[in-house]
Amino acid sequence: MGKSYNLQRGFTVIELLIVVIIIALLIGIVAVGYGAVQRSARDTSVLSDLDALDGLETRCSLNPGPTGCNVGTNYAKAWYSGDGVDSYLQFTPSAGNVIDIVVNETDYCIRGYNPLGNKNNLLNAAIKESSDGACNLIGASASAQAGDTSAYSQFSLSTANSAGSRAWNAVASSADGVKLVAGAYFNYIYTSSDSGVTWTQRTAAGSQNWNAVASSADGIKMVATANGAYIYTSSDSGATWTQQIGSGARQWTSVASSADGTKLVATVSLGNIYTSIDSGVTWTQRTTPGGTHNWKGVDSSVDGTKLVATASGDYVYTSTNSGATWTQRTVAGSRFWTGVASSSDGSVIIASTTMSNSGYIYMSTDSGVTWNEMTSAGSKNWIGVASSSNGTKLVATVDTADYMYTSIDSGASWTARTSLGAQSMRLPTMSADGTKIASAVWNGYINLGIYTP
Repeated sequence: MGKSYNLQRGFTVIELLIVVIIIALLIGIVAVGYGAVQRSARDTSVLSDLDALDGLETRCSLNPGPTGCNVGTNYAKAWYSGDGVDSYLQFTPSAGNVIDIVVNETDYCIRGYNPLGNKNNLLNAAIKESSDGACNLIGASASAQAGDTSAYSQFSLSTANSAGSRAWNAVASSADGVKLVAGAYFNYIYTSSDSGVTWTQRTAAGSQNWNAVASSADGIKMVATANGAYIYTSSDSGATWTQQIGSGARQWTSVASSADGTKLVATVSLGNIYTSIDSGVTWTQRTTPGGTHNWKGVDSSVDGTKLVATASGDYVYTSTNSGATWTQRTVAGSRFWTGVASSSDGSVIIASTTMSNSGYIYMSTDSGVTWNEMTSAGSKNWIGVASSSNGTKLVATVDTADYMYTSIDSGASWTARTSLGAQSMRLPTMSADGTKIASAVWNGYINLGIYTP
């Protein structure tokens, strides 16, 4: 009797491998999709937290009193979630979310992110602001920036070739670092609207010895000074310029602007300080202790109330009433002061000195009352400094063959940016969040620096 066999062919090795690969691909697709959903959910939770806090800040503004909501006329409450629950706000962020609320005299900015979301650091954080553009003026708190070092982990330096190689003296930027204005020695004013990638020569103000420039926070209003000339202003991002006869033709050395561009302050070599409250149309001569000085640098808080000025072979001077009166800060010492910069509220001031390679950088965190010598930056012929809106991110330049120096920890440590080689630099500028830097170079190209996560 014959036997019957039921033979079943098994899977080959190749077939099994194909099945395994397909399953792995499906798992990968599901995982990627799930990850995207999770990141989106975390972004949504951040936005929800910001909406809730925006309401709390509004309540705080409407109900100032003994609760601690009493910052100037704004009454908003500053808070960083890393510091724990605030006694007044009584708010706990959703799991993993980081919240930072920073205020000034008139506005507040709420930033939020989740390290595991799409909005995962301070640089791309979701925002809620009391008025349009407030977050461009108000940088993240020092605590928040210290807690998010990833946002400043990479730094790159390049040259603005399209602006040409010139005897650049100064450069200034809008709060977001997108709009720039620069001036060169016996040359023209140049502007950029793409963070320095391309530049336009502005001939309307003429070829002069431009030595200082400043910009409003939005980059629309600009001001420029030159030796032995009038002050020039622009109200259209540098497209056209107006010679301000009211300023007088003087040996101008430096200029600064409030965030809205209405309050200006300018200094004169071996002369006085002048202020304007109408975007440069009219000017008022200010009296400082000791009479005239060899002024070198000046800066302003965003509201134009707090001013600081430096003089060579002299002292640092500060004002808390838009330049009406000035205080000589002798505790900082009589030195060959050069550049100066301040935080948006005027509380943090950084100033540079020079003298035969033996100058240092100095910092004050109480609006110029006390000062600390920043020896970590080294002894050099420092010529210019710039600061982020909260004073934690800094840049300093040297007028002899040297490098750009940056700090992301309020000047505790400094890094020499050597990739472009040693250069003779002039005045630098920095965006409000400290991520974008530009520096004028004498007989060279404008340097552009940027921090990225």
